[in-house]
Formats: sequence, C-alpha cells, structure tokens
Amino acid sequence: SVTEDILSGFKMHCRGWQSIYCMPTRPAFKGSAPINLSDRLHQVLRWALGSVEILFSRHCPLWYGFGAGRLKWLERLAYINTIVYPLTSLPLVAYCTLPAICLLTGKFIIPTLSNIAGMLFLGLFLSIIVTGVLELRWSGVSIEEW
Repeated sequence: SVTEDILSGFKMHCRGWQSIYCMPTRPAFKGSAPINLSDRLHQVLRWALGSVEILFSRHCPLWYGFGAGRLKWLERLAYINTIVYPLTSLPLVAYCTLPAICLLTGKFIIPTLSNIAGMLFLGLFLSIIVTGVLELRWSGVSIEEW
C-alpha cells in the first residue's frame, strides 16, 4: 500500500496503542517535500489512491477493529475522514462545473432552498468551522505556528 503509515497507525490504535503529537524545539528529522507542482500532484494522487485502497479493503475503519473495542470513536472518525477525503473531489468537480454549465446554457438548475435546507447547510458549515477550531485546540499548536 502507498499509505502504509495510515494503515500502521490505525492498526496500532485498534490494538490499544496511544499516540502523541510530538513537536520538539529542535527539528528531529529532515524530510523532503515536493519542489514543483508536478511532484506535488503526483504525491497527492498517491495518497488519494492509497486512501481509497484502504476504504475498499478489509481494514476499512468503518468496520475494522470493532471486536477489540480499543479504538476511541473520535479516532475512528478521524480515520474515516482520512480515507473518505479523496471522494470529496467528486462533488468539488460538480461544484466547479455547474456554474459554467448554467452560464453557458442560460438555465438555473439549482432550486430555491427552503428554511430547513438552509438550516442544514448552516449546520454543515458551522460544523466544519468547529472541527477546525477543535483540531487546533487539541493539537496545542497556535495559529501563528500553524
């Protein structure tokens, strides 16, 4: 698998291991990062393929590790978010192409929203904001360091 680090961490958490966020004052490791757009896109594609590979494997966080019961529900949710993330590109493509189609055809294909649908969208956006704030708070990293 191209995402063996995710799979290894997931299996360790399922077996009861705990992980911590380590940020030493002196950098502990030297890493390499993509230096151009082509390398970056290739890396992101590999990560996405690996995540989808885990999604359709027997190690999917949706059902793997329930027997041991050691994986906390927030950890499971984080792993599910990681492996489902590449699939968000499909609605993103639709979101980017629909306005162009509407402009070219002169048709408005999105119906007016009811109050209930508006509240659902508002709840979705607020949950995204709260998730970001909670991730920053739990990691102990300030906005300046981020």
